Amino acid sequence: MMRNRLYTEEQVHQVVDEVLRMLDSTAALQEPEHLDNSIPQQSSPGTKMTLSVREAAELIGISRPTMYQLIRENQIPSIHAGKKIVIARQALLDWLSKGENNGKKAC
Repeated sequence: MMRNRLYTEEQVHQVVDEVLRMLDSTAALQEPEHLDNSIPQQSSPGTKMTLSVREAAELIGISRPTMYQLIRENQIPSIHAGKKIVIARQALLDWLSKGENNGKKAC
């Protein structure tokens, strides 16, 4: 037999907050199922068109200082909006697909 139990408003808020924290932490761990750059991808509402310098550096696996240097040298296309610098996701992917290596030979 089930008993009806009444919860206080504070208890309900605590449970909801905990569930939201759990959802946020698991959503950050999930990766897209397939990333085939040869097939045009449809943008979902959650996909950003621009990246911060930090996000762009993480995406291609380089340090932030290196990303700033590439931007300063006009190696990577960027958009300067006041003090903020953003990089168009597609421009970064295009730059990568060209295989540019900043004039240095690969080892």
